[in-house]
Amino acid sequence: MQALIIRHAPAGDRAEWSKTGKPDEIRPLTQKGRDRMRDISKGLSTLVDRIDLIASSPLARSIETADILHKRFRSSKLEKLEALRPGGEAAPVFARLAELEGHAVAAFVGHEPDLSALLARMLTGEPDSFADLRKGSVALVEFEAAPKPGRGVLRWLLQPAQLRDLA
Repeated sequence: MQALIIRHAPAGDRAEWSKTGKPDEIRPLTQKGRDRMRDISKGLSTLVDRIDLIASSPLARSIETADILHKRFRSSKLEKLEALRPGGEAAPVFARLAELEGHAVAAFVGHEPDLSALLARMLTGEPDSFADLRKGSVALVEFEAAPKPGRGVLRWLLQPAQLRDLA
C-alpha cells in the first residue's frame, strides 16, 4: 500500500484574505497555484501510474488541489476527510488507509504543520516533524503490511519545482 502526502498548492495571502471578512476555510488557490498544481500533477503522473483514492481536507484550497489531481488521475475516487482539516488527528487517516485494498495508492491532501506530523507518524510512530512540506510538495510512503504508525517507508519526498521539472 502506498500513501501520497500532498500539501495544497499556493492559496491567496491569509492576511489579505482576512481583511475581506470571509472565513479562511473558503480561501481559494491563486491562479498561479492552480497552474502550478496542474504542472505538479503532470510531473507526479510520471512517477505514479494511478491513484485509487484522493482524500482532501474540507477547506477550499485543499479541495481545489484534490480536484486538479483528480482530473489527472481520472480513475481515482475523490472524498473529503475531516481528519485532514488543520488540527486534525492522524488516527482517522490510518483507519481510512486500512480500509483500502493491499496494493492501493491513496493521496492525502492537506495543510502544514499537520501533514509533516502525519508523515513523521507514518515513518517513526511519533508526531515530531522532521520535514517541511512546501505548498505542492509530495511524499510517497509505502507500507509493506497493515498501515500503522512507524511502519511506513519513505520512498521519496519531492519539492514542487522538482515535480514540475518532471512534467
